[in-house]
Amino acid sequence: MMQKLDIPVVSLISRTAIVMREDNTVAEAVERMSTENIGSVVIVDDAMRPIGIFTERDLLMRVCARGLDLGETRLGEVMTRDPIVVREDELARKAMEAMIHFGFRHIPIVDSRGKVVGVLSLRDLSRVAAGEVDVDELHSAG
Repeated sequence: MMQKLDIPVVSLISRTAIVMREDNTVAEAVERMSTENIGSVVIVDDAMRPIGIFTERDLLMRVCARGLDLGETRLGEVMTRDPIVVREDELARKAMEAMIHFGFRHIPIVDSRGKVVGVLSLRDLSRVAAGEVDVDELHSAG
C-alpha cells in the first residue's frame, strides 16, 4: 500500500493553496474555507513563504472554545505558527509519515525556494494509498 506513495508530493497536489495574511480575520478565513470546501488556509509572508496554518481544529480549539469574535480576531493571533512543511520533490510517503507523527491533517507543500505551492491533506494521501483514486483522478477533480 505504501508503495503507491513513493511518488513526489507535487504529483498529488490537485489545487492551488489558499493563502492569507496574518492580519486577515478568522471570519475571512472561515468564509474562504467554506467557499473552497477546504479544511485549512496557509498564512504567508510577502515572499509567499508559509509562516502559519489555520485549520478547522484551530477554529474549534483556539477561537470557538475561547469565545473569540470571528470578525475581530486576526489569523496571526490563532494560527499554528511555523508549520512543518514538505518540499514538492519529497516522496508522498514522507509527507504521510510526518502527518501521522505530528497528528496533522494538512501540510503545506513548498518549492525549493520555500514558497507555498499547495497543501496536501491526509484524506488525499489515504485515498491514493488505499487505491480509491489514482493520481490522474486527483488532478481532474481539483
